[in-house]
Amino acid sequence: MQPMGLGQLVNSIRQIVENPYVPTGKGLVKHAHWQLRKAFNWFPFEQSLAGSRIVASHRNCAVSALINSQGLYDYNNMRLLQWLLRDGGTFFDIGANIGSYTLVASEQERARVFAFEPHPVTARLLSDNIRLNRRGNVTVCPVAVGQEDGVVRLTDRAGSSVNHSVTGDGGQTVEVSCRRAETLCREYEVFPRYVKVDVEGFEFEVLTGFGPFLRHVELLLIEFNGLSAERSVGDKAIHEWLTAAGFRGAYRCEMKDRAFLAHAGLSREDALYVRESLQADLRRNGWVVEQLG
Repeated sequence: MQPMGLGQLVNSIRQIVENPYVPTGKGLVKHAHWQLRKAFNWFPFEQSLAGSRIVASHRNCAVSALINSQGLYDYNNMRLLQWLLRDGGTFFDIGANIGSYTLVASEQERARVFAFEPHPVTARLLSDNIRLNRRGNVTVCPVAVGQEDGVVRLTDRAGSSVNHSVTGDGGQTVEVSCRRAETLCREYEVFPRYVKVDVEGFEFEVLTGFGPFLRHVELLLIEFNGLSAERSVGDKAIHEWLTAAGFRGAYRCEMKDRAFLAHAGLSREDALYVRESLQADLRRNGWVVEQLG
Protein backbone atom coordinates (compact mmCIF):
# COMPACT_ATOMS: atom_id res chain seq x y z
CA MET A 1 0.00 0.00 0.00
CA GLN A 2 1.23 3.47 -0.81
CA PRO A 3 1.13 5.64 2.33
CA MET A 4 -1.03 8.74 2.33
CA GLY A 5 1.09 11.86 1.93
CA LEU A 6 1.00 14.46 4.68
CA GLY A 7 -0.50 17.07 2.36
CA GLN A 8 -3.25 14.70 1.25
CA LEU A 9 -4.00 13.75 4.87
CA VAL A 10 -4.23 17.39 5.96
CA ASN A 11 -6.48 18.23 3.00
CA SER A 12 -8.81 15.32 3.78
CA ILE A 13 -9.10 16.32 7.43
CA ARG A 14 -9.68 19.97 6.51
CA GLN A 15 -12.52 19.02 4.16
CA ILE A 16 -14.22 17.05 6.92
CA VAL A 17 -13.75 19.78 9.53
CA GLU A 18 -14.97 22.53 7.18
CA ASN A 19 -18.04 20.63 5.97
CA PRO A 20 -20.96 22.04 8.03
CA TYR A 21 -23.20 19.14 7.01
CA VAL A 22 -21.00 16.45 8.57
CA PRO A 23 -20.47 16.00 12.33
CA THR A 24 -16.71 16.47 12.64
CA GLY A 25 -16.11 13.63 15.07
CA LYS A 26 -18.14 11.16 13.03
CA GLY A 27 -16.41 12.19 9.81
CA LEU A 28 -12.93 11.82 11.31
CA VAL A 29 -13.76 8.38 12.74
CA LYS A 30 -15.05 7.23 9.36
CA HIS A 31 -11.92 8.60 7.68
CA ALA A 32 -9.74 6.67 10.14
CA HIS A 33 -11.75 3.54 9.36
CA TRP A 34 -11.14 4.15 5.65
CA GLN A 35 -7.40 4.21 6.29
CA LEU A 36 -7.74 0.89 8.13
CA ARG A 37 -9.60 -0.57 5.17
CA LYS A 38 -6.82 0.65 2.88
CA ALA A 39 -4.16 -0.95 5.08
CA PHE A 40 -5.84 -4.38 4.93
CA ASN A 41 -7.37 -3.90 1.47
CA TRP A 42 -10.93 -4.59 2.66
CA PHE A 43 -12.50 -3.88 -0.71
CA PRO A 44 -14.94 -3.81 -2.40
CA PHE A 45 -17.79 -2.80 -0.09
CA GLU A 46 -21.12 -0.97 -0.43
CA GLN A 47 -21.77 2.51 0.89
CA SER A 48 -24.90 4.62 1.24
CA LEU A 49 -25.26 7.87 -0.68
CA ALA A 50 -28.53 9.74 -0.14
CA GLY A 51 -31.15 7.16 -1.14
CA SER A 52 -28.73 5.10 -3.20
CA ARG A 53 -26.05 2.46 -2.79
CA ILE A 54 -22.61 2.80 -4.33
CA VAL A 55 -19.67 0.40 -4.33
CA ALA A 56 -16.21 1.42 -3.14
CA SER A 57 -14.37 -0.93 -5.44
CA HIS A 58 -10.77 -0.21 -4.47
CA ARG A 59 -8.65 1.72 -1.99
CA ASN A 60 -7.43 4.34 -4.49
CA CYS A 61 -10.86 5.75 -5.35
CA ALA A 62 -10.93 9.33 -4.04
CA VAL A 63 -14.67 9.67 -4.72
CA SER A 64 -15.39 6.62 -2.57
CA ALA A 65 -13.22 8.06 0.20
CA LEU A 66 -15.24 11.30 0.14
CA ILE A 67 -18.51 9.39 0.29
CA ASN A 68 -17.18 7.30 3.16
CA SER A 69 -16.37 10.28 5.39
CA GLN A 70 -18.92 12.87 4.22
CA GLY A 71 -21.80 11.16 2.41
CA LEU A 72 -23.18 13.95 0.22
CA TYR A 73 -19.74 15.51 -0.10
CA ASP A 74 -21.19 18.32 -2.28
CA TYR A 75 -24.29 18.69 -0.15
CA ASN A 76 -25.61 21.95 -1.62
CA ASN A 77 -25.05 21.15 -5.29
CA MET A 78 -26.33 17.58 -4.97
CA ARG A 79 -29.48 18.63 -3.12
CA LEU A 80 -29.98 21.50 -5.58
CA LEU A 81 -29.97 19.05 -8.48
CA GLN A 82 -32.56 16.90 -6.78
CA TRP A 83 -34.75 19.95 -6.18
CA LEU A 84 -34.45 21.11 -9.79
CA LEU A 85 -35.20 17.63 -11.16
CA ARG A 86 -38.19 17.03 -8.90
CA ASP A 87 -40.61 17.53 -11.81
CA GLY A 88 -38.32 16.03 -14.45
CA GLY A 89 -35.71 17.39 -16.84
CA THR A 90 -32.51 16.15 -18.47
CA PHE A 91 -29.19 16.15 -16.63
CA PHE A 92 -25.80 15.60 -18.30
CA ASP A 93 -23.15 14.32 -15.88
CA ILE A 94 -19.95 14.90 -17.87
CA GLY A 95 -17.08 13.25 -16.05
CA ALA A 96 -19.39 10.97 -14.08
CA ASN A 97 -16.65 8.78 -12.56
CA ILE A 98 -18.31 5.98 -10.54
CA GLY A 99 -21.67 7.77 -10.51
CA SER A 100 -22.14 9.76 -7.31
CA TYR A 101 -23.89 12.73 -8.98
CA THR A 102 -25.66 10.42 -11.43
CA LEU A 103 -27.15 8.35 -8.62
CA VAL A 104 -28.22 11.37 -6.58
CA ALA A 105 -29.88 12.97 -9.62
CA SER A 106 -31.55 9.75 -10.78
CA GLU A 107 -33.33 9.33 -7.44
CA GLN A 108 -35.82 11.76 -8.97
CA GLU A 109 -37.84 9.27 -10.99
CA ARG A 110 -39.06 11.81 -13.55
CA ALA A 111 -35.51 12.92 -14.36
CA ARG A 112 -33.57 11.69 -17.37
CA VAL A 113 -29.86 11.32 -16.66
CA PHE A 114 -26.96 10.83 -19.10
CA ALA A 115 -23.67 9.81 -17.48
CA PHE A 116 -20.50 10.32 -19.55
CA GLU A 117 -17.37 8.51 -18.38
CA PRO A 118 -14.63 7.71 -20.91
CA HIS A 119 -12.24 5.53 -18.93
CA PRO A 120 -13.19 1.88 -19.67
CA VAL A 121 -12.66 0.53 -16.15
CA THR A 122 -14.38 3.46 -14.45
CA ALA A 123 -17.28 3.32 -16.93
CA ARG A 124 -17.79 -0.33 -16.05
CA LEU A 125 -17.91 0.52 -12.33
CA LEU A 126 -20.37 3.31 -13.12
CA SER A 127 -22.62 0.89 -15.01
CA ASP A 128 -22.42 -1.59 -12.12
CA ASN A 129 -23.62 1.09 -9.69
CA ILE A 130 -26.52 2.01 -11.95
CA ARG A 131 -27.58 -1.64 -12.17
CA LEU A 132 -27.17 -2.07 -8.41
CA ASN A 133 -29.76 0.66 -7.90
CA ARG A 134 -31.99 -0.46 -10.79
CA ARG A 135 -32.13 3.02 -12.26
CA GLY A 136 -34.02 2.85 -15.52
CA ASN A 137 -33.76 6.61 -16.08
CA VAL A 138 -29.97 6.61 -16.61
CA THR A 139 -28.06 6.20 -19.87
CA VAL A 140 -24.36 5.42 -19.46
CA CYS A 141 -22.19 6.77 -22.28
CA PRO A 142 -18.59 5.43 -22.21
CA VAL A 143 -17.13 8.31 -24.23
CA ALA A 144 -15.14 11.48 -23.66
CA VAL A 145 -16.97 14.74 -24.39
CA GLY A 146 -14.93 17.37 -26.18
CA GLN A 147 -14.58 19.90 -28.97
CA GLU A 148 -14.38 17.42 -31.87
CA ASP A 149 -15.73 13.99 -32.77
CA GLY A 150 -12.92 11.45 -32.95
CA VAL A 151 -10.62 9.78 -30.44
CA VAL A 152 -8.48 11.02 -27.55
CA ARG A 153 -5.95 9.45 -25.25
CA LEU A 154 -6.49 9.36 -21.50
CA THR A 155 -4.06 8.75 -18.69
CA ASP A 156 -4.56 5.21 -17.47
CA ARG A 157 -3.74 5.14 -13.78
CA ALA A 158 -5.42 2.25 -12.01
CA GLY A 159 -8.19 3.47 -9.74
CA SER A 160 -7.52 7.16 -10.34
CA SER A 161 -10.42 9.61 -10.22
CA VAL A 162 -8.37 12.21 -12.10
CA ASN A 163 -7.53 10.44 -15.36
CA HIS A 164 -7.57 13.05 -18.11
CA SER A 165 -6.96 13.70 -21.78
CA VAL A 166 -3.34 13.94 -22.97
CA THR A 167 -1.53 14.63 -26.21
CA GLY A 168 1.13 12.33 -27.61
CA ASP A 169 1.88 8.76 -26.63
CA GLY A 170 4.01 9.37 -23.55
CA GLY A 171 3.22 7.44 -20.37
CA GLN A 172 0.53 4.90 -19.73
CA THR A 173 -2.56 5.86 -21.73
CA VAL A 174 -5.69 4.40 -23.25
CA GLU A 175 -7.45 5.46 -26.44
CA VAL A 176 -11.16 6.29 -26.15
CA SER A 177 -13.90 7.67 -28.34
CA CYS A 178 -14.59 11.42 -28.09
CA ARG A 179 -17.84 13.12 -29.11
CA ARG A 180 -19.09 16.67 -29.22
CA ALA A 181 -22.00 17.31 -26.87
CA GLU A 182 -23.87 18.63 -29.92
CA THR A 183 -23.43 15.25 -31.65
CA LEU A 184 -24.65 13.39 -28.56
CA CYS A 185 -27.68 15.66 -28.14
CA ARG A 186 -28.67 15.01 -31.74
CA GLU A 187 -28.14 11.25 -31.46
CA TYR A 188 -30.15 10.91 -28.26
CA GLU A 189 -32.65 13.60 -29.30
CA VAL A 190 -32.37 15.43 -25.98
CA PHE A 191 -32.04 19.00 -24.78
CA PRO A 192 -30.04 19.00 -21.54
CA ARG A 193 -31.31 21.50 -19.02
CA TYR A 194 -28.75 20.89 -16.28
CA VAL A 195 -25.10 20.02 -16.89
CA LYS A 196 -22.18 19.14 -14.63
CA VAL A 197 -18.67 19.38 -16.14
CA ASP A 198 -15.78 17.81 -14.22
CA VAL A 199 -13.10 16.88 -16.75
CA GLU A 200 -9.81 17.77 -15.10
CA GLY A 201 -8.98 20.96 -16.98
CA PHE A 202 -10.75 20.50 -20.33
CA GLU A 203 -13.98 22.26 -19.44
CA PHE A 204 -13.72 24.77 -22.27
CA GLU A 205 -13.54 22.03 -24.91
CA VAL A 206 -16.67 20.43 -23.48
CA LEU A 207 -18.61 23.69 -23.41
CA THR A 208 -17.72 24.79 -26.94
CA GLY A 209 -18.72 21.33 -28.18
CA PHE A 210 -22.35 21.99 -27.24
CA GLY A 211 -22.81 24.29 -30.23
CA PRO A 212 -26.41 25.50 -30.54
CA PHE A 213 -27.58 23.13 -27.78
CA LEU A 214 -25.90 25.31 -25.16
CA ARG A 215 -28.85 27.70 -25.30
CA HIS A 216 -31.06 24.97 -23.78
CA VAL A 217 -28.81 24.62 -20.72
CA GLU A 218 -30.11 26.60 -17.73
CA LEU A 219 -27.61 25.49 -15.07
CA LEU A 220 -23.93 24.58 -15.30
CA LEU A 221 -21.91 23.08 -12.47
CA ILE A 222 -18.23 23.54 -13.32
CA GLU A 223 -15.11 22.48 -11.49
CA PHE A 224 -12.58 25.31 -11.32
CA ASN A 225 -9.45 23.82 -9.74
CA GLY A 226 -6.71 25.63 -11.67
CA LEU A 227 -6.05 22.75 -14.06
CA SER A 228 -7.78 24.45 -16.99
CA ALA A 229 -5.07 27.12 -17.12
CA GLU A 230 -2.40 24.40 -17.31
CA ARG A 231 -4.12 22.16 -19.85
CA SER A 232 -6.40 24.37 -21.92
CA VAL A 233 -8.19 27.69 -21.32
CA GLY A 234 -8.10 29.28 -17.86
CA ASP A 235 -10.97 29.91 -15.47
CA LYS A 236 -11.15 33.64 -16.24
CA ALA A 237 -11.49 33.02 -19.97
CA ILE A 238 -14.19 30.39 -19.36
CA HIS A 239 -16.06 32.83 -17.12
CA GLU A 240 -15.94 35.53 -19.79
CA TRP A 241 -17.05 33.08 -22.48
CA LEU A 242 -20.00 31.89 -20.41
CA THR A 243 -21.03 35.45 -19.58
CA ALA A 244 -20.98 36.30 -23.28
CA ALA A 245 -23.12 33.21 -23.90
CA GLY A 246 -25.81 34.52 -21.56
CA PHE A 247 -24.97 32.85 -18.25
CA ARG A 248 -24.63 34.60 -14.90
CA GLY A 249 -22.11 33.46 -12.31
CA ALA A 250 -20.15 32.29 -10.60
CA TYR A 251 -22.60 31.36 -7.85
CA ARG A 252 -22.60 29.05 -4.86
CA CYS A 253 -25.76 27.46 -3.55
CA GLU A 254 -26.80 27.56 0.11
CA MET A 255 -29.68 25.11 0.38
CA LYS A 256 -30.54 25.91 4.01
CA ASP A 257 -31.15 29.54 3.05
CA ARG A 258 -32.48 28.80 -0.44
CA ALA A 259 -29.97 31.25 -1.83
CA PHE A 260 -27.66 31.68 -4.80
CA LEU A 261 -24.73 33.80 -3.60
CA ALA A 262 -21.46 34.94 -5.17
CA HIS A 263 -19.02 32.05 -5.23
CA ALA A 264 -15.85 34.15 -4.85
CA GLY A 265 -13.91 31.10 -3.68
CA LEU A 266 -16.13 30.81 -0.59
CA SER A 267 -17.20 27.23 -1.33
CA ARG A 268 -15.27 24.11 -2.20
CA GLU A 269 -18.24 22.93 -4.27
CA ASP A 270 -18.30 23.46 -8.03
CA ALA A 271 -19.17 26.94 -9.29
CA LEU A 272 -22.68 27.46 -10.66
CA TYR A 273 -23.64 29.41 -13.79
CA VAL A 274 -27.31 30.06 -14.50
CA ARG A 275 -29.54 31.55 -17.17
CA GLU A 276 -31.80 34.47 -16.34
CA SER A 277 -34.81 32.23 -17.00
CA LEU A 278 -33.74 29.91 -14.19
CA GLN A 279 -33.02 32.87 -11.91
CA ALA A 280 -36.59 34.04 -12.43
CA ASP A 281 -37.94 30.55 -11.73
CA LEU A 282 -35.89 30.33 -8.53
CA ARG A 283 -37.19 33.68 -7.31
CA ARG A 284 -40.80 32.62 -8.01
CA ASN A 285 -40.15 29.64 -5.74
CA GLY A 286 -38.89 31.79 -2.88
CA TRP A 287 -35.15 31.65 -3.54
CA VAL A 288 -32.82 34.58 -3.05
CA VAL A 289 -30.55 35.16 -6.06
CA GLU A 290 -27.79 37.69 -5.50
CA GLN A 291 -27.18 40.23 -8.24
CA LEU A 292 -23.58 39.95 -9.38
CA GLY A 293 -21.56 42.90 -10.66
